[in-house]
Amino acid sequence: MIQTAVGILSRRDHSKAELKQKLHQRGFSVSEIEESVAQCDEWGYLDDGRFAMGYARSRALSGQGPQKIRQELKLKRVAPHLIEAALNQSELDWWQLCGDLAERRAHKFDLCDYHGRQKAFRFLMGRGFESDQIREALSALQQD
Repeated sequence: MIQTAVGILSRRDHSKAELKQKLHQRGFSVSEIEESVAQCDEWGYLDDGRFAMGYARSRALSGQGPQKIRQELKLKRVAPHLIEAALNQSELDWWQLCGDLAERRAHKFDLCDYHGRQKAFRFLMGRGFESDQIREALSALQQD
């Protein structure tokens, strides 16, 4: 049982809730799952804070914004204070990340046209960036 849990964690970090779900899908009892999760936690193999930090960095570097990442971490049942800590990491500059993504995708949108700006805005909103970040990124592109 513990070997299965360690095997799952050896591939990538998981939240406690994710690990419990995967073990449940494999047919283990609730008591076995709780025991294995507690043991992995004790050994330091399982850490929701570390998971949230790595997940946020990974998703941000793939072009996702803070709102989307926050929602994804909530679905993975990570504690709200750990989510906020992960989103407020010093290496994650959401304004810069939004601007970089807007610049990379600017060729797809006619920013001189109202409808083109709206398409760009919706695209960045869909990626999970906040409206203030998007407005600043698009303004900066229009000035160039």
